[in-house]
Amino acid sequence: MTDTQARSRYTSPSGIDRDALPWRLWEKAKKLFWDPSDLDFSKDKADWDAMSEETRAMMILGARGFMVGEEAVTLDILPLVRAISDEGRLEETVFLTSFVLEEAKHVDFFRTWFDAVGADPSSLPGLGGYGDGNGGGGAADIFAGELERVMRRLDNDRSPEAFLDAGITYNQFIEGVAAIAGYKGWAKFLEANGNPFPAFQEGLALVQRDERRHIAYGTYLCRRVLAAHPELWSFVEQRWAYLTKPYLENRVAGRGRYVQALIDRRLEVLRGALDLSVQEVEDTTLEDLEATNELVAS
Repeated sequence: MTDTQARSRYTSPSGIDRDALPWRLWEKAKKLFWDPSDLDFSKDKADWDAMSEETRAMMILGARGFMVGEEAVTLDILPLVRAISDEGRLEETVFLTSFVLEEAKHVDFFRTWFDAVGADPSSLPGLGGYGDGNGGGGAADIFAGELERVMRRLDNDRSPEAFLDAGITYNQFIEGVAAIAGYKGWAKFLEANGNPFPAFQEGLALVQRDERRHIAYGTYLCRRVLAAHPELWSFVEQRWAYLTKPYLENRVAGRGRYVQALIDRRLEVLRGALDLSVQEVEDTTLEDLEATNELVAS
């Protein structure tokens, strides 16, 4: 690439679209930055020391599952960043830099908590993603190669289907279903045990706040692709069934109803793009998109 060619791809000298939804997400990410090192884990350590071995084991399994999931998405997001960058989408790429940082920060948070309370996440057998990781099929394999396969596809395949697959798997399923269901499970577990670990709970709330921006971006990405390529809707339905069916089958009855509601809502939100033009998707306000996603995060 010549110097002239290199300079021609830079769009910032001609201006930044500060009304673009990805840029609005970037602005929020800057204002809502947090550092796991700022949390005070002293009460968490006291709570840990007072807990039974059985409850400690449950905490280790749950927190380790989230930490493994956060590590996986940190390692696997880079092909999406490269692909969006190569399309010359500056505002979107700028936001994705904060996305990568936040996923790494979530790994930092869970590992910092383990170190602060003196727990060894490798002390128990078995590793799962968001939850127990059992059930077979797409959900069970999501952190055992499936996510990596889908995301690394973008290194060599920049088709609309490849972008859609990345957004469905990463943002819609992992973040929009599995993680949200996991947060609800954490809330019930901690409440049942007297609401211990205040710093852990504070950190979880901050992680969820970050994830809402990630889901909003993923919804924007998928809806933009579907508005331009409505013929890919059959792919969405097939892929969504592959990811969600085994995951749903492994839920207990009460939690299963909640998970089903999450699954149905995410598909409904994507289906709405079939009635929109690409420009209408691009013009969606952040407030409207957040309101849509808040329905599944409640």
